Amino acid sequence: MSAAPAAVPEARAGTVDLGALTARSHRICLDPRTKLALLLAVNVLVLGGGGTPLTVAAGVLVAVLLADVVQGRAWWCYTGVFLGSLAVLLLLPLLWRGTAAALVVAVAFWFVRFSVSLGMAGYVIAGTGAGELSAGMSRLGIPRLVVVPFSVVLRFIPLVLSEFRAIADAMRMRGVLPTAGGVMSHPVRTAEYVLVPLLASTTRMADELSASALIRGLDSKGTRTSTVRLGFTATDAAGLAAILGLVVLRAWAGGAHL
Repeated sequence: MSAAPAAVPEARAGTVDLGALTARSHRICLDPRTKLALLLAVNVLVLGGGGTPLTVAAGVLVAVLLADVVQGRAWWCYTGVFLGSLAVLLLLPLLWRGTAAALVVAVAFWFVRFSVSLGMAGYVIAGTGAGELSAGMSRLGIPRLVVVPFSVVLRFIPLVLSEFRAIADAMRMRGVLPTAGGVMSHPVRTAEYVLVPLLASTTRMADELSASALIRGLDSKGTRTSTVRLGFTATDAAGLAAILGLVVLRAWAGGAHL
């Protein structure tokens, strides 16, 4: 007689328990509503005329948060752009004066701020599941007309990036991966090799996401339930304290730029 199947089957080879992986890898567990508050506060304060001390403080906060959800190249890319732009902003006026220097400093000024803004957005995208975002926004009373597009976009962006990496790997295996010079000299060929398969894949993914949304009942008129557990913890209190600290720094600095 064969043994009875187990009540909970073991994970098959090649599959990953994403829920367990997320729970293990994320040490800074923030409520999705706290993440949205951080995203809004960082963008308003940094892009709304905050001084360099405020931008540096926000950049350090984003670096800490990003280190919890991304590793390797992505974190180093953010850190390199932020610190490099900050160094140009602070040091170049001391070493070089003139119209060209002023132009470079102006570009660095916005690079620093946009790197912080995009880094915070990257943290929310990489560290928040579509279900978490949907549950958090619904709990805030945000209309479903806004919740559904945000949830779909949150799932769509990682899929596009993953598909782009797969296309790049396939091109590298075939020896046709375009270089920077090749992109400039043969833009049509680059579009043929990269954009055409990417657009075809994104069209397919959009259809799959739409079908998934219908299956999950996102178009239902009734009240939806969620398996995501939301709650205010000490970590969320620290996140709100960080927002308060940025607001106080903004008021203290008075918007002065260094």
